Amino acid sequence: MVMTRRKLLFFIAVNIYAAGVSAGEPVYPLVTYKCNPEADIITLTNTLLKNDEGASYKYSDEDGTYSPWDLVEIDRRTERTRIVKTRKIVKTCTLSSGDYTVTIEPQVFSKNLSGTCGASISSAFTITFDDFDIKERTPFEDYCRGNSPIITRVTVFGKTGEVKIKRIARYKFY
Repeated sequence: MVMTRRKLLFFIAVNIYAAGVSAGEPVYPLVTYKCNPEADIITLTNTLLKNDEGASYKYSDEDGTYSPWDLVEIDRRTERTRIVKTRKIVKTCTLSSGDYTVTIEPQVFSKNLSGTCGASISSAFTITFDDFDIKERTPFEDYCRGNSPIITRVTVFGKTGEVKIKRIARYKFY
């Protein structure tokens, strides 16, 4: 295959960017859940903490702050390191239209932590109202790489039951 100089430079730049995201500074995913009956909304956010802030951050159920890494059980052996079990966080919030249940769970890209995407993890959410999923299980990130959009904010409005989702390009997130 013949590659023009421009295509070659673009190919190299994309690969350097991809390597920087996966091999650069560590990032710590942070999902927040806020039930606000006074404002009649539920808010989920998906952000990243970096460097010392991420390493020392104290995730807390009381504050509604979660790391997907805290929702997985890892089996570490000399021949492999794998995710063997996951758990979910289930929250209920009463808004003007009734009770909503929000489920937060890990989005595991690869159970083999040494494999492709193994060092990456994200989260997913489900929103239920009256025993019906009004938003089926939805990952904040669909893929561990590439340029698929990433969900950064989810808002549930109690008055209408509407669910609004904000997405941004992957390169703006990382």
